[in-house]
Amino acid sequence: MERVLEVQELEEVNGRWRAIGVLALVGLVLGLGGCTSTYPTVEVEEEVVPLQAAQVDLPEQELLDVRIAVLDPGELPRSEDQARGLSDDIREAESRYMAVELRNAMEQSGYWGAVRVVPDASPGDEVLITGEIIESNGEELTLQISATDATGEKWFTDEFDGAVDIDMYDEARAEQRPVFGNVYNDIANRITQHRNKLTPAEIARIRATAELRFAEDIAPDTFEGYVINNPRKGTYQLDRLPAKDDEMLMRVQRIRGRDAMLVDRLDAHYTGLYREMKDDEYFSWRKSRLQEMNMIREVDKEKNQQMAQGVALILAGAAMAAAGANTSDESLSAAMDTMAVSTAAIGVVGVVNAQQISQQADINKAALEELGESFSGDAAAMVMEVEGETVELTGSAEEQYAQWREVLKDLHRVKTTGENGDPAP
Repeated sequence: MERVLEVQELEEVNGRWRAIGVLALVGLVLGLGGCTSTYPTVEVEEEVVPLQAAQVDLPEQELLDVRIAVLDPGELPRSEDQARGLSDDIREAESRYMAVELRNAMEQSGYWGAVRVVPDASPGDEVLITGEIIESNGEELTLQISATDATGEKWFTDEFDGAVDIDMYDEARAEQRPVFGNVYNDIANRITQHRNKLTPAEIARIRATAELRFAEDIAPDTFEGYVINNPRKGTYQLDRLPAKDDEMLMRVQRIRGRDAMLVDRLDAHYTGLYREMKDDEYFSWRKSRLQEMNMIREVDKEKNQQMAQGVALILAGAAMAAAGANTSDESLSAAMDTMAVSTAAIGVVGVVNAQQISQQADINKAALEELGESFSGDAAAMVMEVEGETVELTGSAEEQYAQWREVLKDLHRVKTTGENGDPAP
């Protein structure tokens, strides 16, 4: 009989152990699951990157014009948490905004001629800057940037990144400088470093190649062969130059001047959008999102602490159960069992509380999605006069630029061959 009682007592103890063990396992799994923050802490480099600026005014013949194509918006993060508060509309607006930021930095350097933001590349670009937004969330900015000249020579393709904290937003506003100025200065400096490796003869060749590529695009029959294109290498080699007083070249130069005027107006459109974003919604949106991210980090931290405390209490309960099972004092054993269950229960409550905090974090993140939704990319209709013809351009800036390129080609065809395709008188 005594032996039977010992077996029953052992089974009861094992039952308590199994129950406490399940609670401990649940707590441990939940605790480990909550240890990763939704937004890991980002290291911020506070050292200022100075803009490399020319010490003297450069001769006009050594200045290259730069066109910065509106950036590719890139893709939003695949993780729902990481993408929370971001949107395609905001990225589209950023693609224009960031191009203007880079333009400003390059203009301030004093190493360039006209620096303009354009909807897309064109054959007349002396230096073309293209890029893609890899990351932009208010705290981090990563851009992939490429620089190429008119000869097809790729200067570089590289990623540039930076991170800021809340204090840096306040400092940037007080000092009237870009929040991510380090990123734009870094890009501008890299482009300048490559430009400074060019000889005056190489600069002259780039300028001449750009002009003749523009001419060939407008009047291919007349200017074919002046620049040799190697499609496999993506390069353009200047083969010969037309006479300076070539009548067709002078006409193309006039048209190119009109093209520059249109580019100026499109650049002004992007500048207007930039100012609207800079002064109000965009600055506030980025700062607010970073504040929300920081708050979520704090919630995650508190949640993890709750998880840790809950798991510790559950494991403590398991330890008490073991101690109660090993004592011969029945009243002490019963007390230990009660304490074990109570302690484990408190631990489970802690884990549940942590999950409630996590739900609150989701609510905070959802608030981000209500910030800054559609920045328009449409431009006002433009009326341009070229070679005695008046042209109206409508639609977005990108659509107007595409219309303009076709207008120039059609204009040349009519001027040189007549309306019916016969040679013009």
